[in-house]
Amino acid sequence: MVEIFATGRSLVDLYGSDGSEAKKEMNHPVMPKRVGYLYDKMLDKDLIRVVILDSARHKYRRREVRKVLTHLEKYVERTYKILSEGSYVPTRPKLKTIYDNSSQKQRELKIVPFWPDGIVHRLLVEAMKPVLMRGMHPYSCASIPGRGGARIRKYLAHAMSCDPKGTRYACEMDIRHFYPSVPIRRLIRALGRKIKDKRFLRLIWAILKSCGQGLAIGYYICQWLANFYLEKLDWMLARMPGVKYYTRYMDNITMLGPNKRMLHRARVAAEKFLRDELGLAVKENWQVYRTAVARKAKGRPRAVSAVGFRFWHGFTTLRRRNFLRMLRQARRIQKKQKMGIPVSVQQAAGFLSRAGQLNHCNSFRVKEKYIRSIKIKRLKEVIRNESKRQCKAGWALYGRTPPATA
Repeated sequence: MVEIFATGRSLVDLYGSDGSEAKKEMNHPVMPKRVGYLYDKMLDKDLIRVVILDSARHKYRRREVRKVLTHLEKYVERTYKILSEGSYVPTRPKLKTIYDNSSQKQRELKIVPFWPDGIVHRLLVEAMKPVLMRGMHPYSCASIPGRGGARIRKYLAHAMSCDPKGTRYACEMDIRHFYPSVPIRRLIRALGRKIKDKRFLRLIWAILKSCGQGLAIGYYICQWLANFYLEKLDWMLARMPGVKYYTRYMDNITMLGPNKRMLHRARVAAEKFLRDELGLAVKENWQVYRTAVARKAKGRPRAVSAVGFRFWHGFTTLRRRNFLRMLRQARRIQKKQKMGIPVSVQQAAGFLSRAGQLNHCNSFRVKEKYIRSIKIKRLKEVIRNESKRQCKAGWALYGRTPPATA
């Protein structure tokens, strides 16, 4: 750990003991104001109790979660004890491979127990959340409360509709194997420029080292650290000449501008910064293309593809893959409703979720052709009845009765 924080200590010594500024010829960057006592912030039993209850949401079927909730005060005391004594040792994660339908690729998840690892991860994030949010780019989204795909969708739709000249060209980039490729030492050094609590940083270091190479997909803390690690890249690209609109959804970068040459320069600068400063690489499938075509030019303009939508000048449509999946679900439900076969809760919830995307794009004809014939009220009734059943089961689990409603 001495090696990790050596840079941080040298940056603090930029100013002399008498308060005078050191020589300007020094090339060291000035250390910003850092935050301390974050570990002490976690030693709050009320915060631990709130974090446990918040972490247990939508996980009541898991046996380990029910055990912790049944003996809540006992686990609050045990969590406080292992943190105050410094006896917490990160558990080695279990590996689980899943198929991600949205990206059509296999992903390797790393899973740790709900207690103590899951709770400690949440406590770390709650303690440093104001520090991480302080310098975050406004359109750096994904895995952050209030910053989902809808935020980027509104921003890009407004830009394409209201500024056709400023969005004449687009650049799309993707970081290659982002999570496994993040160098942990560089990440800890970057955190050391904002956090001066060494005990807090040592705990993060121990957790990241226990999950193997890079960041772990499945750790709650890793999704926050991943967004933080690309913070400098976000501001560098957003301030480059020729980049008028900038968004990033985890590792997918989208830039819009009026000049193609400027976007190419921004792309080259991003590749160099990722390689030299962050130890990452850009995928070879990057694209720089024109979103608008002159009147005399032949061919059709291309749409900007991001967060499940395609953005044109003046209107927005669903991505083809998402539309086809919604269409297949609609036909299955239509067939079941005609034959009088009950629709499952999973099918009803999945279709309503996909159909809800149509409310955020230009889809009048699609609704008239595929949605009007489906009995939406019946699907909502299926979900409502299942929700009531689960609610009653949850009250019965703790030997209580649900409150009477008028």
